Amino acid sequence: MWAPEQLKMGLDEKKMVVHSACCCWYSGCLLELNNNIGCASQESLLCLECDVCLRTGTPLLCCGCCALRLVDCPACCVGQYQFLCCVGGCALPKHDDVPFMLNACFISMFPKVGFCMSVKLSEVWR
Repeated sequence: MWAPEQLKMGLDEKKMVVHSACCCWYSGCLLELNNNIGCASQESLLCLECDVCLRTGTPLLCCGCCALRLVDCPACCVGQYQFLCCVGGCALPKHDDVPFMLNACFISMFPKVGFCMSVKLSEVWR
């Protein structure tokens, strides 16, 4: 996993319902926030990684609410975000943290057909 603990704490993929998705991009919502009220994101472009975290109950990053660092290139670009109850992610090319899905208006078409499917159900396609 490439995300630090500040961004991973409490975000349960079983509780992330997908609103829309196309290949290696998705957006959705959290069914319950618990102590994760606020916003957080992590983006990686080639070997430059940026974190922003303004959530309750999380430790500060190296520059308060943000951090910037050089890393091994996980992919061309990878990103994940949370803004209040909205969540999303994208990757180019495919990355383990962003599952391959097709979804529109909460209706999932791939990898499983259904309504209000969670991100966790796409785990087999990572």
